[in-house]
Amino acid sequence: MRWLWVRHGETEMNRQKRYLGHSDVSLNEQGRNEAKELAKRLMYAGSKPVQLYSSDMRRCVQTAQPLAEAWNVPLTIVPALRELSFGDWELLTYEQLMEQDGERATRWYDDPFKHAPPNGESLRQLGERVDHWLHGVFAETSADESDTKVFVTHGGVIRWFQTAWLEREPSRYWQMEGLKHGEALLVEWDGQRWMKQSLTNERGS
Repeated sequence: MRWLWVRHGETEMNRQKRYLGHSDVSLNEQGRNEAKELAKRLMYAGSKPVQLYSSDMRRCVQTAQPLAEAWNVPLTIVPALRELSFGDWELLTYEQLMEQDGERATRWYDDPFKHAPPNGESLRQLGERVDHWLHGVFAETSADESDTKVFVTHGGVIRWFQTAWLEREPSRYWQMEGLKHGEALLVEWDGQRWMKQSLTNERGS
């Protein structure tokens, strides 16, 4: 089986480098273009997926819609694929956060599994939420190599999958290089573990 992970396109809050978790904002012009270009590229990157899932945040739905249209597959909205909630720190820049709540922010950076933003989620809570849903998807998915499912979600969720599922080292969460906006990651289950696959089978490559 194959899973294709897609990070949503850019929003104005992303451009301004603000903490964007459960705040529901739309793609900006660049993000909309990234979504369209990604749909074009992925049309030629492999077989048609059997299912397309998206976080319920608008930025993800707007990224997923061109994919649904290109592949002609239904879009399923999944709240479990939401980004980490930054609680009271939502939409702050790093500089604003350190100025307003630097002590708690430092504790969170040092141990995001134990600590959480005020009224937000710890990394452990994010992992439990995502893992619970993914285990259900995994259990109902055929091991057939052509069975591809697509997940349109957020940088934090994808980074969690990369560290906890792909590398099996969730403690490396902060060190993991995640996907940029509008980028995709293809992985395949070999019967024992997930392996990263190339997305270079595009037309003209």
